[in-house]
Amino acid sequence: MKTKILGAAMLLTLASSVTAQDAKLEVWTWYPSEDVMAKIIDGFESANPGVEVNLNLFESTAYQDRMPLALASGDPMDVVAVQTGTMVELVRPDLLALPALFDEHGSAPLADLLSETALQQSRSLAGDGEAYIAPMGILGSAVVYYNGEMLAEMGVEIPKTRADMAAYVKAVEKHDANVLPYSFTGANWFLDEITLTIAEQASPGFFNSVRYDEGGSWNSAEYRAAFDAITSAYEDGIFSKDTLDLDYGRAAELFQTGQAAAYIQGSWENGLLSAPFRKEKGISLDNVVASGLPVMIDGGKPAIRSYIDVALAVPAHAKDPALSVKFIEYITAGAGVALWADTLFVVPSAQKFELPEGIFNTEASEASYAEISDLLLNPTSDRNNVSDFSGAVGDAIISAIVSDESTEKKTDYLQSEWESGRYSNAN
Repeated sequence: MKTKILGAAMLLTLASSVTAQDAKLEVWTWYPSEDVMAKIIDGFESANPGVEVNLNLFESTAYQDRMPLALASGDPMDVVAVQTGTMVELVRPDLLALPALFDEHGSAPLADLLSETALQQSRSLAGDGEAYIAPMGILGSAVVYYNGEMLAEMGVEIPKTRADMAAYVKAVEKHDANVLPYSFTGANWFLDEITLTIAEQASPGFFNSVRYDEGGSWNSAEYRAAFDAITSAYEDGIFSKDTLDLDYGRAAELFQTGQAAAYIQGSWENGLLSAPFRKEKGISLDNVVASGLPVMIDGGKPAIRSYIDVALAVPAHAKDPALSVKFIEYITAGAGVALWADTLFVVPSAQKFELPEGIFNTEASEASYAEISDLLLNPTSDRNNVSDFSGAVGDAIISAIVSDESTEKKTDYLQSEWESGRYSNAN
């Protein structure tokens, strides 16, 4: 493999025996990583003799700036990755609709290859309700990862309810007072993630009702109950106020080094369940298990908000749309899925996909992944966040935790902020 640095991008030209008359495919993306993409491209070229793939691999922020401009300018591009969210509507005029392309050039209709959840979300991002992107997978939040060995030593099962959480915290403190029961970043955006997960447990679809202007509000009884639940979790000692000072990296480090018994984050941390991943990263935990966030409101059920991530599209000016479709199918629904899915970063959108052997070293880890995958593929709401508003929500939660201001006052403030027009993605 030859690597050339071109501005902010890495142009990777995989060696092959093609001639000038053979097909060339220009692929633009920021994910997966260079080593994973090299395996994918090698596999695709081997399955399609005479095809050469040129990969333009960018850092995420650089990609966000450069790809839409290059696409609009007609630069050579045959497959482009699209960041889910507002980018879809921005670049939609320069993309081809995928269902018709797959009907003509795919091995099966797009709807037969990818999950309905993934396709529904891809259609919702386009103003005309058409599918222009084929998502590689789905991720969501919040998920709790546990040190399985420590749970066994304490004789404690994975907590399922708030009462279980309180008993688990006491067990950890008795086992080792220096171990943090729950480690997670106290960053404002993640406190918003946890609170919305709690809201969804008692009121499935709450976030969608607010996000898509379907009658929900931040000062509703449903959201106030969730806001109370997280602030009282700090008051009752279920969550330590020490977490408010933790950044993402430190929170992860505490869990990975055995200084925390559990770690709360998004499903993009599912690699912790993988024995090869832990070995590669030098994480000396023998057994990691996981579940959705324990139900923190009486009468609630396990819930998660999830959304598609990393999607592929065909530019309107692609040289050979049929070849573009073949590559997209290979990486999202075909043999190429197995070349990246073992990272566990996203749950594949491909229907009926099964992970290869050797990822999990315990039945509990494997069962945990299956449980999280089921939640992600059947979400209660979209994780289609308004990132700047998430910060405002988290700040309000922190303020409530460290002050005596009421939930009513804080949630009334959030509703007024939502209606203020300050947040570009809000409906």
